[in-house]
Amino acid sequence: MSWRNRVWAVYLAVAGALMLTYLFFPPLAGNGPLINVLGLSGVVAIVVGIRMHRPRARAAWWLFVVGQFLFWAGDIYTYSYRILFGADVPFPSVGDALYLAVYPALMVGLVLLVKRRNPKRDRSALIDAAILTVGVGLLSWVFLIAPNIHLTGLTWLQQAVSVAYPLGDVLLLAAVIRLAVDMGKRAPAFYLLVSSIVCLLATDSAYNYALLKGTYSHKQLGYDAGWILYYLLWGAAALHPSMRTLDEEPAHDVRTRLTPLRLTLLGGACLIAPGIRFVEELGNPDVVVVIVSSAVLFLLVVARMAGLVRQEERAVSRELALRGAGAELVAAAGREQVHGAAISAVSALLGDDTRARVVLFENGGGAVAASSEGEAWLLTKTGTDWLHVASRNGHVPLSNVADRVRSELRLFEGQSVLVFPLSVRDETRGVLAICSSDSVQREQVDSLEALATQVSLAVEGASLAEDLHRRQSEARFRSLVAHSSDLITVLDAEGLVTYQSPSVERVLGYKAGELEGTRFDRLVAEADQPRLAQVVSKGGQERAETHAIECALRHRDGTWLQFEVQHTDLLQDEHVSGIVLNSRDVSERKAFEDQLAHQAFHDPVTNLANRALFADRVQHALMRAQREGQSVGVMFIDLDDFKTVNDSLGHAAGDLVLQEVARRLSLTVRPADTVARFGGDEFAILLDGVGNLQEAADVADRMLEELERQFEIDAKQVFPRASVGICLADGEVPAHDAEELLRNADVAMYMAKRDSKGSYRVFEPAMHERVLARLELRADLQRAIDEDELEVHYQPVVRLDGRVMYGVEALLRWTHPTRGNIPPLQFIPLAEETGLIIPIGRWVLGAACREGVVIHERFAREDPLTISVNLSVRQLQSDTIVADVRDALETSGLPPSALVLEITESVMMADTDLAVQRLNDLKALGVRLAMDDFGTGYSSLSYLGRFPVDILKMDRSFLASGENDSLAAAVIALGASLALDVVAEGIEYPEQASSLRELGCELGQGFLFARPMAHDALHEYLEVDDASRAGLDEQPEPHAA
Repeated sequence: MSWRNRVWAVYLAVAGALMLTYLFFPPLAGNGPLINVLGLSGVVAIVVGIRMHRPRARAAWWLFVVGQFLFWAGDIYTYSYRILFGADVPFPSVGDALYLAVYPALMVGLVLLVKRRNPKRDRSALIDAAILTVGVGLLSWVFLIAPNIHLTGLTWLQQAVSVAYPLGDVLLLAAVIRLAVDMGKRAPAFYLLVSSIVCLLATDSAYNYALLKGTYSHKQLGYDAGWILYYLLWGAAALHPSMRTLDEEPAHDVRTRLTPLRLTLLGGACLIAPGIRFVEELGNPDVVVVIVSSAVLFLLVVARMAGLVRQEERAVSRELALRGAGAELVAAAGREQVHGAAISAVSALLGDDTRARVVLFENGGGAVAASSEGEAWLLTKTGTDWLHVASRNGHVPLSNVADRVRSELRLFEGQSVLVFPLSVRDETRGVLAICSSDSVQREQVDSLEALATQVSLAVEGASLAEDLHRRQSEARFRSLVAHSSDLITVLDAEGLVTYQSPSVERVLGYKAGELEGTRFDRLVAEADQPRLAQVVSKGGQERAETHAIECALRHRDGTWLQFEVQHTDLLQDEHVSGIVLNSRDVSERKAFEDQLAHQAFHDPVTNLANRALFADRVQHALMRAQREGQSVGVMFIDLDDFKTVNDSLGHAAGDLVLQEVARRLSLTVRPADTVARFGGDEFAILLDGVGNLQEAADVADRMLEELERQFEIDAKQVFPRASVGICLADGEVPAHDAEELLRNADVAMYMAKRDSKGSYRVFEPAMHERVLARLELRADLQRAIDEDELEVHYQPVVRLDGRVMYGVEALLRWTHPTRGNIPPLQFIPLAEETGLIIPIGRWVLGAACREGVVIHERFAREDPLTISVNLSVRQLQSDTIVADVRDALETSGLPPSALVLEITESVMMADTDLAVQRLNDLKALGVRLAMDDFGTGYSSLSYLGRFPVDILKMDRSFLASGENDSLAAAVIALGASLALDVVAEGIEYPEQASSLRELGCELGQGFLFARPMAHDALHEYLEVDDASRAGLDEQPEPHAA
């Protein structure tokens, strides 16, 4: 319950407590300001109620506010006058004017409320209100109005005011009686409002009578209690949520009834005048007898009229009940609804005062029974055969039927049975029996006979509708069966066909009559016959439930079709008496399911098993091997450089390569083994029951040999190679499930690809540790980027003739927080593999360019120092490499001519055309290009001619022996012929530097001159004189950069 629903009760409780304080607890007892506060609370409560509940009759409620405010203003004047002037209030006074103004405000508000509740004039309610008002007004005239008129010693104004108070009360009473006698809703707010007005009128009448008798004193607080209740109850009525319903119209079916209470009030009002006269003439016996006799006659007439009115009301009620029953019977959609409407109508006709049982019997169709006492029976058809026999000739002996009903329902002695036949066209279709211990009035019997006639027609209509519906259903069923693609077959308990739908000719090629009388199982495939026989053998043993089986049925031409057969046991159904088979051709669906199942477990490109099917077969092979003590081998195969084929020849050619590889792999294994493709360029082979590791190795050798044979695709030679990992599940390397075995083979393949492509490796438990270490290093490398653990070191490049600085090469270094310095050969390939080389290379490029600007500013020379940065193959293939270089140059301000980008010879093997395009775009930025490690890879003069390089960097392997310099001389001569600068890498000994100078090499770098150093050390190196930093006499320990 929300606070809005409780506020009225809280208001009454608080204000009631204050009223009790005013009446009984000094020093606040009789306190003028306190009663004024309570009066004001009533005004405020009405305003709050209007704002909170927003009634539709707001004008009436605002008039109530005005009336309450005027009453409160009169109280303020009256109670304050004695305090301010120390004397009684004069009569008449301003207070009287305020009090008298209350009556028109309240009366107009009540009239508006009555009109809202009764938009259509209710003449009977108006007359009733007038009778009560005249009666009570007569009392007011005798005891209040007339004495004030005849009172002497008053001025005309005083006399008029004295009469105005009781006259106003009578008019206000007339309005409230009109409100009370209408048929509007009686909500809690209604009773609070009427109670408030009653308190006001009763208190006013007692106050005026006390004034006439001279017994009133302002110290008598009982009168104040009445007026306070008037304030509080009206305020509570406004705060109650039901105040919104006070202006609602009564329901259309609500009629003004002459209730005992209303009749008593009206009769009492009419006897007020004789009563007064009776009191006045108590001393005159003759007049008293006349008065009493008149009153008795009046009461007798009223009683007689009341009986007639009550009888008329019952007749109207029965008419309405019959009318309602007729509407329900017409709208009834079947027998059950007809029965329910009939029984409800009987209960309505008998009324609440009559205790009866109502039973409806239908001829030959069972019985419906119910009771106004809430009892019920279920009578079967057997229990009503007597009715069918009794009505065989078109009529029913009602006395016999009544006795049979009493016997069937086991009624007690003294209970009467009324039987009403349900006849249609002089034929009795049933009876309506009413069993009651109370007497049934003749008027009720007439109404029940009329009801029986309506029920007869309704039952007949329901029977006709059921018959029509049944015929339509049968016709519809025949039409559906005739045109249905399903086969509907009815079998007897022995499995013989008793009915076959005509659709069998269209579906299976047989005539419907050809199959009737034959065994249905002769059409069923031999493998499916046991299941069908089981269904037939259970006939009659189970409830009518539907089950489904799938089986193959033979077509007339000898072909077999797949059917889904739903069977329902209806042997106990008298309308069917058989087992119903509903067969649907699902051949296409089964073929589609088989196709989907094949697609779900096979690779669409190679038609090999996919990962799901392979894992399932491995799991089964493992379980079989554990039972039989055998070994299971798995080979994981990854094609080497398959991406190159896809990128250069296209994906269509790549699919052809995959299909050829799949064919060759299938040729190298036994029929019992399984070859699968996992996706991309990954394959797997299950060696089921392999004897030992050597057998698996032999399979791997055959497979690699078979794969290495070249073949042509689009007139181009392709040489497929693969890396293979082998894992054998046996005593030495156990595997608990397929995933673990596959994971081990994958690890071995990874090791084979890392060590030497085109080979195989056998899984060893220690491999997991190496793979895990590599995974950890990969994760640490990602974290190193985020945590700024990478830094750039710089190794000087010098001119060999004078050891003068030519430039520096930027080299990446990684200082791990726990492992220390990680060699570049460990993490650079990993970055290349994972793609992290792209963001790392971008960062190195920016750092090197910014350092180059710092060097140029601090160590300005005639020939500015160059900054060399290495580019990997993956960086060069990146779409953003040109933009990255441009951004690094523009952001740092380094002149493009000072930046040297170093590439390796391996770029010419990836995508030569793309490499040439990228290098030309970089060259267009103004940077210089260097070929790093020249002479160790895919050295080709044709490639060198196509690449726009400016510098050749000779690999350190040419300097391993200072005695044989022919290879170094060839590289230097090649550079001179192509007008390229040559830089010798890895110079560690003075004699190597001397030999290179003699051969004509001008530039070099290595530990002989300086190791890679951080930028602070580089700045110190540049600040020292070149000659003092040469250190030619000190021979450093050899070390790889």
